[in-house]
Amino acid sequence: MAATTRNTSRERLEAKESAILDAAEQIFCKAGFDGAKISDISRAASVAEGTVYLYYHNKQDLLTAVVARFWTQLTLGAEAAIDPEASPAEQLEQLAGYHLQALLDQFEIVSLTYRERPQQEQSLDQVRDYVRIFDRVMQRGIDRNALPKGMIIRQLRDVFFGTLEFSARTLKLRNQPYDHSIVTNLLTLIIERSGSHTALSGDKEPTNRELMYALEAIQDKLLK
Repeated sequence: MAATTRNTSRERLEAKESAILDAAEQIFCKAGFDGAKISDISRAASVAEGTVYLYYHNKQDLLTAVVARFWTQLTLGAEAAIDPEASPAEQLEQLAGYHLQALLDQFEIVSLTYRERPQQEQSLDQVRDYVRIFDRVMQRGIDRNALPKGMIIRQLRDVFFGTLEFSARTLKLRNQPYDHSIVTNLLTLIIERSGSHTALSGDKEPTNRELMYALEAIQDKLLK
C-alpha cells in the first residue's frame, strides 16, 4: 500500500513538472526569454507561482530544462525514425527527413536553444548525443564499404545539419511546407560527393574556408 502511495505521489509530481515545462515552452516560444514571466508560466500550467520555484530556481533554470527536454525528445525521435535494418544511405535519408521535419515543426523552440546552448555544458553534451546518431550511421557505412573511406565525418556532419537548418529557415521564411527534395539533393551531394569532392574527401583535410565554400555550394543547389 505504501509503495502504491509513493508511486502515485511521484506520478503527480512528474505530471506537475511536465505541465510546467509545457507551459514554459509555450510562453518562451510566444514571448521570448526576456518577455516571458514566471507568473504567466504558472498561470498557463495551472499551478501557483511558488510551485514553479519549487522545481526551478529561476527563469534561466527553467529554460535549461525546456531545452534539455527538447534535445532528449529529438534524440529519441531520431533513433526511432531510423530503421536498424536499412542501408546506411537509407538511414541517412531517414535521419535527414526526420531532422528537417522536426526543425519545421518546432522552429520556435529551436531558436530558444541558441540562447541557452552557449551557457550550459550539459546542453552541449545533449547536442553531441544527438549528432552522434549521424556519426554512427556514417561510420557504419564506411565500415561496410558502402561509403568512401576518405570521408571526414565531423565535417560532413556540419554540412548535413547546417544545410538542413539553413533550408528549414528558408522554407519558413517562404511559408513553404516540408520539401523532401532538399533531403534527396543533400544526400546525393554527400554520398556521391558531386560538386564538393575536393573539399569534403581525400587524403588532405579541407581548410575551414574550403569547407565553407562547399557548404555554400550545397545550399545554393538545394534552394534553386
